[in-house]
Amino acid sequence: MASINLKSHKTQTIFLAAIAALIGVVAKLALTSGELLPGIDGAYYWVQVRSVLDDFTLAFDDLPLVFWAQALIALVVGDIPLGVRISDALLPALSAIPIYLMLKKSKSVWLPAVAILVVLLNPIQLYFFTGDFLKNSAAIPVVFFIAWILYNWDNAPKKRSLIYLLLCLGVLALAHFGTLLMGLLVVFIWLVFHMRNKSVKFWFTSVGISVGSIAAVLAGLALLVPARFVRLIEFVSQPETVFANPAWQMLSGGRTDYPMIFGMITGQLGALALGFWAYKIRTNLNDSQLSLVVASLVSAFLLSSPFIGMEWANRLIAMAFVPLLIAAMVIWLASEKLAAKVTIGLLAAATLVASLAFSIVGVKQPIITEAQYQDLLTVSKEFDFADNSVVVARHGLEFLVAWEMNVHVLQETSYSDEDLSSYDHVYFLEGIGGMGGPGSAGGAGGPGEMPSGGMPSGMGDKQPPAGGMPPGGMPSDMGDKQPPSGGKPSGMGGDMKKFEIEGEQVYENDSFTIKLVR
Repeated sequence: MASINLKSHKTQTIFLAAIAALIGVVAKLALTSGELLPGIDGAYYWVQVRSVLDDFTLAFDDLPLVFWAQALIALVVGDIPLGVRISDALLPALSAIPIYLMLKKSKSVWLPAVAILVVLLNPIQLYFFTGDFLKNSAAIPVVFFIAWILYNWDNAPKKRSLIYLLLCLGVLALAHFGTLLMGLLVVFIWLVFHMRNKSVKFWFTSVGISVGSIAAVLAGLALLVPARFVRLIEFVSQPETVFANPAWQMLSGGRTDYPMIFGMITGQLGALALGFWAYKIRTNLNDSQLSLVVASLVSAFLLSSPFIGMEWANRLIAMAFVPLLIAAMVIWLASEKLAAKVTIGLLAAATLVASLAFSIVGVKQPIITEAQYQDLLTVSKEFDFADNSVVVARHGLEFLVAWEMNVHVLQETSYSDEDLSSYDHVYFLEGIGGMGGPGSAGGAGGPGEMPSGGMPSGMGDKQPPAGGMPPGGMPSDMGDKQPPSGGKPSGMGGDMKKFEIEGEQVYENDSFTIKLVR
């Protein structure tokens, strides 16, 4: 049996990369040690995984792959919340694999480890994605795999690379809609730039493959999650809505979405600075590598634009660090100039320092306090909802209600828009005094993944109304309803309009009241 040379460059590089990935996993787990996940949507994943394990369906209409992975982990550990918590830490850490593959030939044994730490300890990863955007962070490793494929395109067998690329896009199509769009954006820009000096035959072949791939993705999206397909069509057909309430207002409007502000500033300034160095070293890169740098920097600049409306900015800005760091890695490998590496080093240092600062400030907390959660558990023990009922609650809280009480739920912002005639009883669960739960302390992370309500199926023998999609329809990252006037969910530090739903009060404890609406 061959012995391992502990002093070899390869062994040391792998060892340090593995340590960096482990640090990223531990850091994530440390943020989810309480009974509730930080942010708004943690219980959404609990409900989805329970539904998968119970009857192999999703309680809310959504892309299934991440929930299947979470269900498998939960099955192994024997506990759904623990399984989701582990997935929140473990799946994003898979980014370490393609990052190592891209950087393993570096002269420095430390470079892959440092890059892995910058990705896994990024403020977005820790203080925006944790507990909320689990599908985003779980899908990001696939984008790094795409970058690795494109980086090696000119030096690898084309058929194999194409198969790998289509496989990655297929995985994204089953995992997360927003990350899929980012992946397609990077591939599209890379392809356009890569084709600039190619033959007409290459152009026709590439365009044909691209159109076919996009058509397949759209068809799959329309089939699996129709609401997301509709959302995409609205995005393309109503571009003016994309720029309403622009993100730059975070800098002057009193919002304290610190990870978003960091992502926006570093995305814009970082893309410009790295673009300067990419131009300087362009002759050191082969065609596919230069195309990848261009595609990554253009994508990072577009995604982090301060002119994007807040409804979309909370999703797009959060992803900008991925292509930005892909470009940084390629430029570092190709550059011989100390100034270029200093620029990238400053970006990495700012990322790690910002994460440390946010950890001290404590920018993300659960949707309700421990005391309020105990009162919610008391509700589940002391109050029985009538058969064929639906419970209306504020965003985030509705998922906890679905988890603890195994009943259909609807977000309060969707109440006036939904036909609930198929239900015999409608209840409104309201926090006393507007709850005041921290949600995402100071508003960091904005309105979370902002599901638009939705009524889970798979709740015992209760089913949603005939006609298909649950009310609210589009849970998670691309939900179709936002808080009124761009506000934040109640208890999130915003000035959101308070919803008044009339009904007879039938229950009250220190934190919650329940009204029977009908």
